[in-house]
Amino acid sequence: MIMILALIACGMTVNAQIMKKDTGKGQLKEQVAKFWDQTKKVAGDVASQIEAEFSTDNSGLRRIEGKYYMNIYDINLYKGGDAAGMLDLCRSQFAAKYPNVPITSCVIPQTDWVSETVETNGQVTGYTQTLFCYIIGKDGNAGYINAKFVFERSKAVGEEPVNNSQKWALWIRTDILTQHVYDRLKNNK
Repeated sequence: MIMILALIACGMTVNAQIMKKDTGKGQLKEQVAKFWDQTKKVAGDVASQIEAEFSTDNSGLRRIEGKYYMNIYDINLYKGGDAAGMLDLCRSQFAAKYPNVPITSCVIPQTDWVSETVETNGQVTGYTQTLFCYIIGKDGNAGYINAKFVFERSKAVGEEPVNNSQKWALWIRTDILTQHVYDRLKNNK
């Protein structure tokens, strides 16, 4: 943002100085107009890049060479009693879609369910809880497949959680990674 303001201020200053020196022949005025158009284009491009970086659609993703990828997760942090069953569900879906891709890791990188409050008419009526599972598969010698699954359950106040059958091992994203992209994600570069 500071860069954009600096470019605009620089352009205004140059524009004001050159306009005073205009000889009426038009060449200098055309050069200033061209410079100003280029400055506006660069400022617009920078603004678009900033917007893309902070977009909620790209939240939690890493940008590498102009494309967005999920992070690589290979450490399981969730120790709940239902962990083994959830990981098995994800593995079986992945194996059904990619039977020739060996799984190198299958993890839930959260320590616990992420909980959001559900309100009705200003009163707390329950909670929606979410866990994510990530699978990485080695795709021959060429690269990797990074898959993301979601588990969701709801809990009414004072009740036990109920699994959402629509989002119980729902496959929500797949990234196909070249070796180069995988290495950059793995090394956080």
